[in-house]
Amino acid sequence: MKHGLLLIALFIAATALTSGEHSSAYMALITTHSPNTTTTHSPNTTTTHSPNTTTHNPNSTTTAPSTTTTSIPVPTPSTNMTTGNYNFSDAKGTLCIMVVAAIGIHVNTSEVNGIFIVQPSKTNVSGDCSEEVASLMITFNEGEISLQFQKNKTTKKVYVKYVQYELTYAFKRGALRNYTGTNRSLELFSVDLGYSYSCKAEKVYMGGGVSLDLTQYRFQAFDIKNKNFGPPELCKADQPDYRVPIAVGIILIILIIIVVIAYLISRKRRTDGYQSL
Repeated sequence: MKHGLLLIALFIAATALTSGEHSSAYMALITTHSPNTTTTHSPNTTTTHSPNTTTHNPNSTTTAPSTTTTSIPVPTPSTNMTTGNYNFSDAKGTLCIMVVAAIGIHVNTSEVNGIFIVQPSKTNVSGDCSEEVASLMITFNEGEISLQFQKNKTTKKVYVKYVQYELTYAFKRGALRNYTGTNRSLELFSVDLGYSYSCKAEKVYMGGGVSLDLTQYRFQAFDIKNKNFGPPELCKADQPDYRVPIAVGIILIILIIIVVIAYLISRKRRTDGYQSL
């Protein structure tokens, strides 16, 4: 009887051990194949593996491609001719060039017919002065205008040896062009030393359909006294024309002579008509 009970107990224990091994294997199999299994590595740490998880970086920066905007050249708003003072002194502070003028660069070609007006408030003046040569440069955003004055000690004359200009400007929207030219006319604006050259309006032709339009202007270089212009010498357009008054005067004299002669002839005839008694 004792031996029978012992065998039964051993059978039950073996069965229990076998069932535990199968249960452990089954649990291990579930752990390996389940996508949502939670594996515990330490009492306080839980790691979750998800096959469909997407991680977004909250500090990521997206850079937009850079773009460059190019401005289209357009004409400046229309304005009036403005008179400016363009003076230059030498290193000793002696005033050697005085220019008062309203300046316009007039372009008249097959493509363009317009005028660029120099604004005195937007210009800079530089130059150079020596004993016989004086240079003046008027610069602005769109270009520059240069004049060189020459003194002739023999003839006691002062004149402009050359005028030069450069202009980069769009007379039409989107049509930016460069214009340049030089006028080397013989003794331009010639005056006696110590005198100034004055004119109400005059054009200086620069070639290529371009001219400098000068209005209400006056030039002088060298021998400037008390920072004032010397006596003016007028341009030909401003010089008084005495030909018409002279012609009118001559005609009046001739008419007077004719009238006097006619009167004398008439009087003589009346005298001859009377007979003495």
